[in-house]
Amino acid sequence: MEAFRTDCQTLITRFELSYNTHFQNFCEIWKEMQFGLIFAYHPSEAALTTFCEDALCIIKQFLVNASSLKERIGALYLTYGVYYKMPIKQLKIRMTLSDWSCLMELHSQIKQEEYHDANYILCKMIVDRIFIHCISDREYGIERHFYEKQEQPKLDVNLMPEIKELAAPEKLLSTISKLSKVYEEKKRALYDAEGDSSLQLYDASIADNIVDNIRTIQSESRIFVKSSDVKNTSSSKPSTASAAALTETVQKGQKR
Repeated sequence: MEAFRTDCQTLITRFELSYNTHFQNFCEIWKEMQFGLIFAYHPSEAALTTFCEDALCIIKQFLVNASSLKERIGALYLTYGVYYKMPIKQLKIRMTLSDWSCLMELHSQIKQEEYHDANYILCKMIVDRIFIHCISDREYGIERHFYEKQEQPKLDVNLMPEIKELAAPEKLLSTISKLSKVYEEKKRALYDAEGDSSLQLYDASIADNIVDNIRTIQSESRIFVKSSDVKNTSSSKPSTASAAALTETVQKGQKR
């Protein structure tokens, strides 16, 4: 599910850095990424059902843990898209009390700031009863598959809000990009008129390149967190083994 989680983060990040919060804008990004193919090529119906259950758990975490309002709206659109595109129709999204509180807080925000697309979609999901109130995110049972612990999305690593704001539409980098293009057009017109040329001391695409780099870093940050967690886990094992060996030595000494 790591690939699915990464794709979700990429989709939300691209939406967050786009020009508006309309659902149509989200749909364009969804189509560009061919996100609907996530339900294709599963070997069996059981595997597809398991994938859908895990997918709902992951997108729910994005929905309740996202930081900025636009990121949460993107997660809301993602939840809507994934749920209504699922071929398995009997599943519901498990919501704890804290999850529901976060969702109601989001509802208040989008109503107050008049994000009509997001408000309609959230109301539709509530009316359609796609949420089920539970005490925990996962079911408990004595069967083996209940023991498999679902990893939660790594949402604690994000770019600084100031950097993300620079890449937002109509902000500093967007303004620099527009001015750069105007500058290049004026310079090109002057060259054509005078037949002159000069050194290219300024790269007009520098602002666009910075925005692309910010998007890439934001999308890949979760992968870096996961790899660091694996390293920390592996590095902690020798210390555990050493502690066990030390305990065994002490016990032998006591017996002697």
